[in-house]
Amino acid sequence: MENYISKYCIIKPNEVFVDGNLEFSNQEQDGFGAFMKSIYKHKEIKYPKYFKMDNLCKVAFIASEIILKGNEHIKELNPTKVGVILQNSHSSIDTDTKYNETIKDKSNYFPSPAVFVYTLPNVMIGEICIRNKFQGENTCFIAKEFNPEFISDYVNDLLDSGKLDACITGWSDYVDGEYNAMLFLVEKSKENKKDNISFKPEFINQLIK
Repeated sequence: MENYISKYCIIKPNEVFVDGNLEFSNQEQDGFGAFMKSIYKHKEIKYPKYFKMDNLCKVAFIASEIILKGNEHIKELNPTKVGVILQNSHSSIDTDTKYNETIKDKSNYFPSPAVFVYTLPNVMIGEICIRNKFQGENTCFIAKEFNPEFISDYVNDLLDSGKLDACITGWSDYVDGEYNAMLFLVEKSKENKKDNISFKPEFINQLIK
């Protein structure tokens, strides 16, 4: 049996697609922060800590909230059996650069712990795990571009080996106002489940075109 995609979300500048359908758009095109906040309100997300997150965390977090909505059974699984495996190409460079600005001038030295805490790409995964109490394997891989072959092999191995029962996986990237996210909720195969989308590269590529 093949592991399948329960739900997926693609966030592009001013557009949100859920399971291939345009679900939300912002015609105002008034910047990343305003767009993310409008999705937050539209989806009726209630998590005040969101507003303290850096931009990389925000786009990953919003996409994760969308794919988990309507899939509350995931939170009933053994938390050690739910993982988060992501890729991106810029790591946390956007926040790294901002933090560097606070420490590079010795005469104007004002390091911010609130900024420093986001200087690792794994933190976006941590935010998703903390929110949902997930305790399974979590890793962020850095790649030039989204690699469906690698990510499907890695996640399917975790599911097939019994290490995980479900996984949030995909891509989330942000740098200098440019951003995109493609997150998938992947679960173990279930017999007689209709309309399964197999979590294999050829099917993933069709979804993200």
